[in-house]
Amino acid sequence: MKYDGIFPETLALMAQNRFENSKAFYEEHKQELKDGFTVPLRQIAMALGGKVFELDDMIVTDPVRMVSRIRRDNRYTKDKSLYRDHLWVMFMRNKHEWVNYPCMWFEVNQDCWGYGVGTYYADAQFWELYRKALIEHPEDFLHAVHRAEKIGTARLNDYYKKKKPGEPVPEVEPYYNMKSIGYMAVRTDFKTLQSEKVIDEVGKAFDEYAELYLFLKGISDERTMLK
Repeated sequence: MKYDGIFPETLALMAQNRFENSKAFYEEHKQELKDGFTVPLRQIAMALGGKVFELDDMIVTDPVRMVSRIRRDNRYTKDKSLYRDHLWVMFMRNKHEWVNYPCMWFEVNQDCWGYGVGTYYADAQFWELYRKALIEHPEDFLHAVHRAEKIGTARLNDYYKKKKPGEPVPEVEPYYNMKSIGYMAVRTDFKTLQSEKVIDEVGKAFDEYAELYLFLKGISDERTMLK
């Protein structure tokens, strides 16, 4: 698998492009940014696409659709800057057709990079089914979430303020009141991004994330059946 690598000069150019916030500057450096950032991310998406497809054969595996764009859609945001200084790869189903399904991702920021697993969007009915699953299958959940926690150094979880009804076993109680769940490994060794080592590392992490992804997917499947 060909991988061109992501290098510091590309990230510096991304930062400058965001700072300039100029269509003329972007057009002048568009191909350089594409070759240095977008293309390597598409190569990562392609390299790992088969692995995630084995988990869920409805996941989008077209690298062009999986990688975020440098040009921002700022129509509905307060931040009106034109360009991003960071990009990501999403391993997920079509978010418009398959609401409530989990995702895995890889991202590169200016000060760190990383990879994670969790919910992209989930409604109240999903979380009701999630709590039911934790009560009925606590051991399955704990095994899955502990594998993700060993990889993820950052917890992206959010919680309902008011305690939800139900009597989970004590071991799952810390996870019971969630309204979003996510685990992300954060790295600052940018040299890894320059070689295929990054693909190996993320691939091994996705193997550990798989069990939690499938647990959440099972809840998503049940939620979809309610429509």
